[in-house]
Amino acid sequence: MTITNTTQSFSSLKGAIKVTNIDNNSSKESSDTLADAVSVNIDSDGLNTTSLLNSLEEETVIQARNGYVNEEEKKQKQMIDEHYAKMNEENKNFAYPSAHISEKYFDIASPYYVEGLTKEERKTAYSQEINYLNNGHLITYRSNDPVLRDMPLIYGDVDVAQRKAYDREKVNEQFQTLLNKYNVTIPQDTKLTFTIDPNTLKATVSGTDDETLAKAVEDVMNTANNAKELFRHIISSRSDDSTQYNGTSASKYNLTQNIKNVTGYNLKDLEIKDGKFVTEDGTNVAEIYIKKINENPNMSDFVKQMSIASNVAGLTKLAKNGFDSVPDLVLSIDYENGSFYDVKQSENFGTGKRQWIDELKASKPKNLTNLKIEEESSSKTEILKEAFEIISDENKNIKLLDKDRHILSKEELMLKYLLGYEEEIKNEDLYSFIEKLKKKVDEVKIDNNIS
Repeated sequence: MTITNTTQSFSSLKGAIKVTNIDNNSSKESSDTLADAVSVNIDSDGLNTTSLLNSLEEETVIQARNGYVNEEEKKQKQMIDEHYAKMNEENKNFAYPSAHISEKYFDIASPYYVEGLTKEERKTAYSQEINYLNNGHLITYRSNDPVLRDMPLIYGDVDVAQRKAYDREKVNEQFQTLLNKYNVTIPQDTKLTFTIDPNTLKATVSGTDDETLAKAVEDVMNTANNAKELFRHIISSRSDDSTQYNGTSASKYNLTQNIKNVTGYNLKDLEIKDGKFVTEDGTNVAEIYIKKINENPNMSDFVKQMSIASNVAGLTKLAKNGFDSVPDLVLSIDYENGSFYDVKQSENFGTGKRQWIDELKASKPKNLTNLKIEEESSSKTEILKEAFEIISDENKNIKLLDKDRHILSKEELMLKYLLGYEEEIKNEDLYSFIEKLKKKVDEVKIDNNIS
């Protein structure tokens, strides 16, 4: 048999894995039995993924949460801590520190009285100084603290969105590290969908006709606990309008995980007999769970009781109705060009899809001063709206006349009074103006009744 000097290669459709066979024995003869080894050269861009999966130690590279820190919040907390630590040292110079704190915030005649604070700021500052005096540190931080008056406000919804975006960036990087480890390349513009089974916490990959690529990516994701961490990341990235996540299925997932973590049994694999999940030898898995929990030396009696009560009740209900009576929490996420993208929800934290977070942040008042102005404006609008509601549909048969005896519609009346009393609104308390307006309407009602 003659082995010619040829180079043969094959690769997956999208080039994820490439194997090249180089034969340098151009003139070597052999018998019908090939005695010489064939040299297989796997280039650096396409090492045999299966071989690497078998030889390399598995590790959980992907992490659902990655220690996000809001630097602005950290800075503000430090400012507050330093301020009240300083105040506390000053307060302790007085014979009765708590009395001094009360005096400087509520006794106008005191030479120590702190001026220029709103009622809420005064209450907050007083409370914080008392807390620091009693505990040696602050217990809580408050957004209406006068220390933060001109500092940027931190909004919970914005902060949560920024945390989710931060975690997504980290997960994207971690997945790329995982792909690099096993020499798998996902070609540009290839869109994949990862779907994770909550019972096995293993991923399946779809979205491509390249079965070799899909299998390689799937195998890589299913090393160690990477698929589990991606599953948890999808949960932590969900928005309120997610259609793939629901509380009932999530409760089922939590129950099955709790039972599996303690007993080692997966409820999906167990038989239901006489309203109980039973093992192969007929043992009630609830009994195993109770025994294991009670033997745990790291749990307090209270936690043991709560865990047993909650999970055994859940087991009983699920066994009664059947494991499939509640849909499994099957979750999916897309991947393309180096980033994961959320599906079946309005909020997306994928690369290039996060501009809505900046827009959300820009829509908020920048600090407490701006917030108060906005709240005051909103309050005035609501008061005016309420005032004009006194001309209700119930009174639509009442004729409201202007000085020329022209019948005014409700809208015309609103416009007339808003324009006619513009100067009065500026120069007097808004509530006084509203009372005047109500009185005017009452007078019109009386005139109409008389006529």
